[in-house]
Amino acid sequence: MSNNPVQANTKKSKRIIQIAAPLLIIIIAAVIFFVKNSESAQTIEQSPTLTITELNIEEMTSQGKPVIIDFGADYCQPCKMMAPELEKVHKAMDGKAFVHYVDTMENPEIAGQFPIQVVPTQVLYDKDGKPFVPSDKLASQIQFTMYSHKETGEHALTTHQGYLSAEQLYMILEEMGVETP
Repeated sequence: MSNNPVQANTKKSKRIIQIAAPLLIIIIAAVIFFVKNSESAQTIEQSPTLTITELNIEEMTSQGKPVIIDFGADYCQPCKMMAPELEKVHKAMDGKAFVHYVDTMENPEIAGQFPIQVVPTQVLYDKDGKPFVPSDKLASQIQFTMYSHKETGEHALTTHQGYLSAEQLYMILEEMGVETP
């Protein structure tokens, strides 16, 4: 055993570093984890971009806002015509509704979750997170496709196939209970 005080302090410092270093790494990892998770939640809440590459319908529909997801592709002429209309509605509805675009060619796994037969196709959920059910009046102006569960007959999904103008998108959103410009 050494009676040298410098050597004893060095051993004590090494021991403190051996304990503190792993703790510091754990704390840093925890901070990174929480920051990343809070940023991803904020992205869903305040997504500034129209085009999305990840889709969490459950998260969107649980926030009390209507959801319109437009599925399209770059090769699609009606999709190209609809793009500025969709962008306009996306910007105007920021914070009031989720209005997004998914490119079916770049994100086939997302499109595969829905009965997309043609592009553009819009998938619609109301502010309660339920598949949108249009009134007879709106359904006489815009054609919707309603899907039901085979076993229960319960309404499962509402879509629209084809081009929608900004005015038509606003009509749908107003019926979903959102104030539009």
